[in-house]
Amino acid sequence: MMKSFARTGLVIAALGPSLPAFAAPVPRAFEPPPTLPGQGNVVALEAGVAPAVGGCRPQGSISRSGSIVSVVLNFVRGRFFINNPDPTDPQPDGLDPVELRSYGGCKSGPAIFVKPGDTLRVDLINQLAKDDPSCLPNPPEGLGLPALVGCFNTTNLHTHGLHVSPAGNSDNVLLNIAPQTKFPYEINIPNDHPAGTFWYHAHRHGSTAVQVASGASGVLVVKGERPYTPPSPQNPKPIADIDTVLHDVNGAPFKEQLFLFQQIAYACFANQPNQPGGPWQQIYTTQGLYNANSPANIANAPWTCPLATSGNPVSPGVVENFGLQLDSSSIWDTNGRFTSVNGIVQPTLTVPAGEIQRWRFVHAGIHDTINIQLVRATPVGTTNLIATSALSGNRQQQKADLLAACNASTGTLIPQFEIASDGLTRTKLRTVHASEVGGVLESNYMQPGYRSDVLVVFPSDGDYCLLNQAAPKAERVSNGNGGGQGPTTPQLLAYIHVRGGQPVTGDLQAYVGKALYDANPTLPDAVRTGLRDGDLRPWAPFENLAPPAAGSQQQQAAFAINFPAFTVNNASYDPDVVNFTREVNTTDDWLLSAQGEPHIFHIHVNPFQVIDVTTTNTNGQQISIYNPDGTCKPDIVYADKQQLANQYCGMWHTFRDTIIVENNYQIRVRTRYDRYIGEYVLHCHILDHEDAGMMANIAIVPDLNAPGGGLGMAGMRHAKQPTATPAATPVGHKH
Repeated sequence: MMKSFARTGLVIAALGPSLPAFAAPVPRAFEPPPTLPGQGNVVALEAGVAPAVGGCRPQGSISRSGSIVSVVLNFVRGRFFINNPDPTDPQPDGLDPVELRSYGGCKSGPAIFVKPGDTLRVDLINQLAKDDPSCLPNPPEGLGLPALVGCFNTTNLHTHGLHVSPAGNSDNVLLNIAPQTKFPYEINIPNDHPAGTFWYHAHRHGSTAVQVASGASGVLVVKGERPYTPPSPQNPKPIADIDTVLHDVNGAPFKEQLFLFQQIAYACFANQPNQPGGPWQQIYTTQGLYNANSPANIANAPWTCPLATSGNPVSPGVVENFGLQLDSSSIWDTNGRFTSVNGIVQPTLTVPAGEIQRWRFVHAGIHDTINIQLVRATPVGTTNLIATSALSGNRQQQKADLLAACNASTGTLIPQFEIASDGLTRTKLRTVHASEVGGVLESNYMQPGYRSDVLVVFPSDGDYCLLNQAAPKAERVSNGNGGGQGPTTPQLLAYIHVRGGQPVTGDLQAYVGKALYDANPTLPDAVRTGLRDGDLRPWAPFENLAPPAAGSQQQQAAFAINFPAFTVNNASYDPDVVNFTREVNTTDDWLLSAQGEPHIFHIHVNPFQVIDVTTTNTNGQQISIYNPDGTCKPDIVYADKQQLANQYCGMWHTFRDTIIVENNYQIRVRTRYDRYIGEYVLHCHILDHEDAGMMANIAIVPDLNAPGGGLGMAGMRHAKQPTATPAATPVGHKH
């Protein structure tokens, strides 16, 4: 527990009617993520994903020489502004100054586009300062760091979802890239790698949550150009990319939009000179200064960034205190910050009616669910706050206007047509219906780490809301009383203005199916008709994994918090322990479970297939939530008083790399350790849980029955290794 320190004397008054009138927030245009100079010469970019004119130009570069893509990626302390729609925000024009660890110095990392067969060489240059109090053998007491957490200026790089080697200088998250050093990654993307939506982010154990919550993440797209070819005896499952059929009748590709959802938990601190216990202890809120010993009214008050006055210093918005800013299941509900889209809070996107677009959603937050809905806006009286992009206030203050203007119902919801989950094309198109499932209006449920590629089309001119829908009260129970999936207060993610184009009458799914059918006349009739009806098997990289060999032992990952221990199978992370050793080119079934509160399972390198989801019935038996055809059993979905089963209803036999594990549910997944040997990790993708110890090492070896798993040379003795330099191991830390 941190000491209590005297307040500096500045208290921000509670928001109320005594405040002077403020101007409405300035509308902010939607911006694609930035790209590195040279990206257009690596993979041609169409207009929807090209960087905005006048947008941030990240430090670094990208170039191509044959199949080699060379990237210079600078990890820096970026200084920029984040727009805040709260009209009481003291900063000029509602722009909060921030200083955050970022790639290239922009609000979101640069989008990187590559192709199957590329060799991705990334020179990661860590330009952060060596002076890092969180990495000292005895960090300042005021930081209150839990065990295993620290070294916030030390980093590495994870290409989330790519099926590549985890060893050496490939997708190896067991590396430490120290401040003021650089590291040459070489990631060989195989020729048969699926096209899809992936992402990259910092993954150095102990600093992952702080860095990702600062915005150290970016979209990574593998673009596909392999057209459909019929199966043959020599090639019964030809590789084909869904990209090649997503175009109009003239061959023009569907317009794409990238949505990198980030939950940047920046706060402004009162750092007094020579403050006992070090800096980063007291956060400005609307109710006063928040520290480790604050009462609930201050601890749960929205954060603010006041203007500095004599004797009251104010830092830029930063992410520096793990305990105050990240280590709480409810902090994102109370801190007043917004989930941003490509670094912009509540941007405005204009699209034409009738135009089918591909939207790539990436959840790059650290621990809060996003329940995505598209809702037709409803004018309230003579006011149309959505048409004018004029919602104002923090999330709590916007709530009443948002619920009135973006009133989700079966009549106002616009369906989403999901073609890929976690970057992998589905075998069948999934419609996120404008309907109820288990008594809840359906959302596209996204947990941290998830990706979802959807086709969208708006039927007519008007104004629409891209909404992060609040979860029903029953779903928000946590900490030993069940699961949870979503915020208490809904949030508008983006304004969607539909202008021009051609109106669509009739069923939108039929419209999309006909458009795909008409645009692909050269496909065989059965394949073309199947595409119209949502059959995506010709373009899906996987259909079904064969069961494990007879006699194989089921593996298990049981997540639990026995405070202060965050554990997998009752053990907190130890970097020197290999928790699982499995054999390359074999298949395992895994049983996933969570105790006390929900956790999010993610495993590196190889995707898994969701075989079954079970729950406990009134007799204490585990029963499947699925019918034999993969649809959800209505009686089980409706019997769940917490309404948690509905998010699994579109997952039967899909391939993923990340999945939430709710309380009272068990998930059986199947994975094949294909091709690659080496050591990597599985962990909870609630990243503050991962940093606190909810992670395990898994080693894939050539032969489980051989000495040393078939690695090394029996009887040989290696020469003593030299002492690790600071570039490899930060002083005073074992991580």
